Amino acid sequence: MEILMTVLGGIGLFLFGMSLMTDGLKSLAGESLKQLLSRFTGGKFSAILSGMVLTAVIQSSSATILMTIGFVSAGLITFTQSLGVIIGTSIGSTSTGWIVSLVGFQISMGSLALPIIGVGVFLRLFTHGKMSSLGSVMTGFGMLFLGISVLQDGMADFSDVFDFTSFNGDRFYHLLLLALIGIVMTVIMQSSSVAVAITLTALYSGAINFDQGAALVIGQNIGTTFKAIIAAIGASHAAKRTSVAHILFNLFTGFVALALFPLLTSAVFTMSDWLDVDDLTISLALFYTLFNVLGVLMILPFMKPFEKLIARLVPEKGNPLTIYLDPSVAEVGPVAIEASRRTLMAVHKTLLEAMQELFATKRETVPFFKKKQLAAEAIQETRAFLRDVQLSVESEDKQKYERHVSVLHALDHLERLIMALSETGYLRTISSSRSLQAVTAQVQEMIENSLRSMEEGNGENNYLQKVEETSKEIAEIRRSDRKHLLKNAISEELNVDRAIAKVHALLWLDRISHHLWRILTHLQP
Repeated sequence: MEILMTVLGGIGLFLFGMSLMTDGLKSLAGESLKQLLSRFTGGKFSAILSGMVLTAVIQSSSATILMTIGFVSAGLITFTQSLGVIIGTSIGSTSTGWIVSLVGFQISMGSLALPIIGVGVFLRLFTHGKMSSLGSVMTGFGMLFLGISVLQDGMADFSDVFDFTSFNGDRFYHLLLLALIGIVMTVIMQSSSVAVAITLTALYSGAINFDQGAALVIGQNIGTTFKAIIAAIGASHAAKRTSVAHILFNLFTGFVALALFPLLTSAVFTMSDWLDVDDLTISLALFYTLFNVLGVLMILPFMKPFEKLIARLVPEKGNPLTIYLDPSVAEVGPVAIEASRRTLMAVHKTLLEAMQELFATKRETVPFFKKKQLAAEAIQETRAFLRDVQLSVESEDKQKYERHVSVLHALDHLERLIMALSETGYLRTISSSRSLQAVTAQVQEMIENSLRSMEEGNGENNYLQKVEETSKEIAEIRRSDRKHLLKNAISEELNVDRAIAKVHALLWLDRISHHLWRILTHLQP
């Protein structure tokens, strides 16, 4: 019983230390981690590299996966880009095994752990900002290795309590059973890093042999998918695809590792001989890295078919314009605002395409009606999504606050544009007036320039300026022609009803042009 309590205490210390260190590292890195993920995921290899680096830095593949799911949900990275990140995390997660095997067992950290914890706690309690985060890292680091020291003491006699001799790894079903135990360990501890550290400690203490440790590590690698499964529940369509990709890839890697188990273990011992390594914990860390790298190399040539497979498993559902409105990111103000902005961008693009159809056919066609309906539904969903999002007006959040206000402005103008597009009866008046047809041509030009502006993105947006200029020109035409039309009605040069109808049609075109300009302005990145 004493042995079991010692082991549990060591696990608790390691788990708490890992949690503290991860939180501290995430806080220290801050926005740079998010920038790394959002900026360096353009290509396949850069996405893999960002996943590797991010996981190695924060010492948590689960945190990286959850962050990736959040970014995909908000539309900050595409699902295709997320695949590379997910694959990269599998290699990055092996860094914990190397730290534990190279530092935890090679250097006597037990005596150093307490002073490190002492300094770390002091920094946490009596400093602020980055120094306080550094204190969390130091405290977590110290507790992590204190936990390893306690685990070593407990594991020394662990084999007397739990007998693993019947699971020698010489039979395939023994490997499967050990892998299953590894999965359960990760699920219970909510961290593959902790589970791998326990396995390394058990191997170092002689409680298990190398083959048993290797099988456990395979299962622990598969167990990391549990958090992704939880994160996918109630998440957006893109987030579900990302979670499924993570699950399938880790299952594939685990299957490959089990299928090639004798070859991999033989390769590891051969490499250990070449490197003159006689420490089994280092060899196990090498095994952990080797089968993950092998999984990445095997999946790389089939990334496109892999993406198509996931698309079939998780088909498109619901309104395609609201894929970024993931409830899981609603509580993160800046991310929620960006997700809303991207949604409204998609809504605006859909409405622009609907208007192209409307002005080309001069009637309400089925494609026009469907696009308008999709846009209207998406606007209502966005409104509901934004209802609970709150941002501070404080100076450090001023830019984010202003972005929030701009998104709400865009939402308002889009709602008004939808209302205007429900008044298509003015097209009959326009079709019989050359002057109104000329204004309509200007509106159509605005639509084309708006689409080009959205395609141009963050660069020097000349099309936005053109849209603004045209809107102001139409406003000036509305002011002058309105007076002219009403004067003609009084002088009986024009029928009163006809004059009023043309005025209303002109006002309608002016409203549309104004909304087009303001929507585009407020949705700028």
